[in-house]
Amino acid sequence: MKKDTVAKHTSWGFLRETRELAEKAGIDEDTGVYRTGLDEYLELIFPGSIWIHDEAFGKHGDKNYRIRPDYRCEELKLIVEFDGIQHYQNPDSIIKDRDNQNVYESYGYKVVRIPYFIQLTNEAVRTLFEIRIDGPLFPDSMPSMGPKGRNTPAYCCPAGIKRMAEDFARFPQQYDVNMRALKEMNNEFLSGAKLLEIEMKELCQR
Repeated sequence: MKKDTVAKHTSWGFLRETRELAEKAGIDEDTGVYRTGLDEYLELIFPGSIWIHDEAFGKHGDKNYRIRPDYRCEELKLIVEFDGIQHYQNPDSIIKDRDNQNVYESYGYKVVRIPYFIQLTNEAVRTLFEIRIDGPLFPDSMPSMGPKGRNTPAYCCPAGIKRMAEDFARFPQQYDVNMRALKEMNNEFLSGAKLLEIEMKELCQR
């Protein structure tokens, strides 16, 4: 998947599943930054590729699947899922995500999951897609969780916080930025900073 792409946009916002949802959501209350649809990012990262959005996986082998990946590209054999905070609030959702991913991978698709707290910085795009973008994407100094958005670890279930730690482990720079912002809130009830920090330490000791 490795290649270079030149960015044409001048600014990129917090990730939402589609540009319509991004426009509807408007400005992030915690930072004042606008939002950008995942489809807009994908157009930049994979120019010319055709994406199927939110349609049933359909017939594969002798089975017909109703599960609906967020974005699927047959040419690339790639599925991209945007995992909002609801994917971290319910153990049933976490199990369902893993089961669905096993199905996709069993038919030869690569699955890239983008957690809501991981923004598509240049480094994140390299990590997720092995593609280098020439031009600035989302600023890597901007935290992605806050009390007004009700999207901090405090709003996640225990299994969700564990999953969050596993996801953050791939993006240490974004973890550091978000952890500083969570601690600066000085309100553990709303931040859940200590809960996430404990999970990260336990993850590092395994």
